[in-house]
Amino acid sequence: MGAGSAGCVLANRLSADPGIRVLLLEAGGSDRKMNIRIPVGFAKQFRTDLDWNYDSEPEPSLIGRSMYLPRGRSLGGSSSMNAMIYMRGHRSVYDAWANEDGATGWSYADVLPYFKRSEHNERIHDEYHGQAGELNIADPTWASTLSEPFVESAQAAGIRPNDDFNGAEQEGAGPLQLTQKRGRRWSAADAFLHPVEKRPNLTVETGAHVHRLVIEGGRAVGVESHSGTVRAEREVIVSAGSFNSPQLLMLSGIGPADHLREHGIEPVVDSPHVGRHLQDHPLMTVTFECRDTKTLLEATKPQHLVQYIAGRGKGMLSSNVAEAGAHVRIRDGIEAPDFQLLLGAAYYFDNGFRTYPKPAYTLGPSFVRPTSEGEVRLRSADPHAAPAIRLGWFQDPEEMRTVIQAVRLSREIAYSGPLGKITVRNIDPGDGVKTDEQIEAWVRAEAQHTYHPSCTCRMGREGDSVLDTELRVRGVEGLRVIDASSMPRITSGNTNAPAIMIAEKGADLILGRVSADSERTSAPRSVAA
Repeated sequence: MGAGSAGCVLANRLSADPGIRVLLLEAGGSDRKMNIRIPVGFAKQFRTDLDWNYDSEPEPSLIGRSMYLPRGRSLGGSSSMNAMIYMRGHRSVYDAWANEDGATGWSYADVLPYFKRSEHNERIHDEYHGQAGELNIADPTWASTLSEPFVESAQAAGIRPNDDFNGAEQEGAGPLQLTQKRGRRWSAADAFLHPVEKRPNLTVETGAHVHRLVIEGGRAVGVESHSGTVRAEREVIVSAGSFNSPQLLMLSGIGPADHLREHGIEPVVDSPHVGRHLQDHPLMTVTFECRDTKTLLEATKPQHLVQYIAGRGKGMLSSNVAEAGAHVRIRDGIEAPDFQLLLGAAYYFDNGFRTYPKPAYTLGPSFVRPTSEGEVRLRSADPHAAPAIRLGWFQDPEEMRTVIQAVRLSREIAYSGPLGKITVRNIDPGDGVKTDEQIEAWVRAEAQHTYHPSCTCRMGREGDSVLDTELRVRGVEGLRVIDASSMPRITSGNTNAPAIMIAEKGADLILGRVSADSERTSAPRSVAA
């Protein structure tokens, strides 16, 4: 249940067999909304009925702030709300899943075919990319005059160019590829669900908020929602995301026994790792006023909407805001980038809620190799109550030291090369914030996140995970969790593409087409360490 990135893929792949009946339950509603269709409007969905509208518990490491946690609540889930960046993450993360985290069968060589299966890449045709898939991957149809200067300024700071972050090597600076088609968002619902929603063996219900799973004799046999109970003949699959999937398991008696009893829930399976190991990518939005006028400052003017509609997806409304990026290694002695530096052709701060009256741009270092973990817990036994979410950032002092260096690198890029010629001043945190202590205070007061919650129902070795390597919930038959919560550790990049990949492989596991520990293929070798 859940028609997000993973759920849409599963509905497509499983219902392709006419002998299988699939019921897809989505708590949200339609995705036929203007702010979903138009890429630049993604943040306009925040705090609306298209959003689960969650907030974290007060975070001690962030001066007691409660962090706003947007999650998509419509067909397509967060793929209908995200910034559309197609990013798989570094190969070493998947190899660590298999070799260190006990997720046998999930190495880079194992998962690359599933990335390629989904993909139709408009520009890149090589051994790393697919062309026959439903998920359209495109270059931006509109770009500001900041992308090329950003890449050149990154080179001046010692970062080499890279025009494909999902190919032989992730490190470098260059344009981002997007889940778009003809300048329009191309969500998981667009790619996988809408083309097949008329299949006679597929039923899609919206407004269906699942309250709990029905478990009888140690087996999941159905789900209970406000409209009644539905029984499953074969399996129940939870694809509700990294906040709602663990919440649903705990509401159903699967989780830490003592915690469940606190809320009057009788444990069915004492599974202490449910809801633990939450990871996200901390994001620092370092903003700059600039002399360049071809930014997104005037994107809300009516003539741009007219141009977008008349031009069928052309113009600045097709922008995803974050149009270019760089992957860099900040810490010494590491094999893969630990930061993704995003260039936004606009002032983007406080999740887009704050504005700035002059042309500006944003350099957002996203910490893609965090070690700290948070958790998801029940607030009550009420299925409509938001879960209690704690991010738990910066538990290791080395994390903060690394973040401070990333902020300094952002400024170095902004004030060097071609960008330096058009940068007027640093708005956030401000040119007067210079010392490590001052930058740290700003980070704790203003850091946001990259909207990538993961790992709360992780797969891996027995005794250290919720799921086995075939995504089956340990201790309950006929139940799997297939979404970003299934990751053993967070990927080093945006999490939409990996969630789709997990669902692709999950579908094969359900259908018996592959076992988790089988060898699929040999992956192309990286050209650089």
